[in-house]
Amino acid sequence: MKPTVLCLLGALSLVAACNRGAPPPANRATGYIEATEVRVAGEVGGRLLEVKVAEGDRVSAGAVIARIDTSDTELALRRAGADRDQAQAQLALVRAGARPEDIRQAAAQVQSGQAEVKAAQAELDGAAADLERFENLLRANAGSVKQRDDAATRREVAAARVRGAQDRAQAAAETLAKLKAGARPQEIEAARARVASSDAQIATLQKTAADAVVKSPVSGVVTSKLLDTGEMAAPRAAVVVITDLDHAWANL
Repeated sequence: MKPTVLCLLGALSLVAACNRGAPPPANRATGYIEATEVRVAGEVGGRLLEVKVAEGDRVSAGAVIARIDTSDTELALRRAGADRDQAQAQLALVRAGARPEDIRQAAAQVQSGQAEVKAAQAELDGAAADLERFENLLRANAGSVKQRDDAATRREVAAARVRGAQDRAQAAAETLAKLKAGARPQEIEAARARVASSDAQIATLQKTAADAVVKSPVSGVVTSKLLDTGEMAAPRAAVVVITDLDHAWANL
């Protein structure tokens, strides 16, 4: 915003100077008539879809001067809206906790795991008994080394099955406990943060879309049109120049 010179010769009385039929004043002075000049620009850049004014047009404060293409912003807004919906759904999910059917299923898996442990333990007990029997026979010279070794192998396999069944049963029990306890406070806070982040992104994109409508900050006359419809406007690059003629002043 800067003053612009409107004419090179002024008078002490502007009314007398503008009235050519009036006799010249007794006292004359030379100087400048100046007015504030505003370079109107958009906050964002892009292709100008429309420039609504021409040089010489009088505009009022808040009048729309130009519109910038917002196609990319609108696409980004739709994506951000979908992300926000997903984040909100995740927050609702962690707040609600596990469904009763999920808890029942987890409890059934715990029972199944416990049964598997018992079956594996019974197999291990049987394999251990066989090994002890074949060792006794071997000591009494009534059995063979191969029988004893085979029994030892079966006991090792059975012991491995017991350990595996115990691990699965423990995992099932932990899952059931987690479902019953519900989401941790940290998980709920993380879900809330994702919703807040989506809201902030949407607000930013909405502001970008609003900034694509270039409005005049002052009333005045369009004294220069710098860009036309279809041209690319850089961010904060002036589209038109508006001069506030209603508040001109004399600089003598």
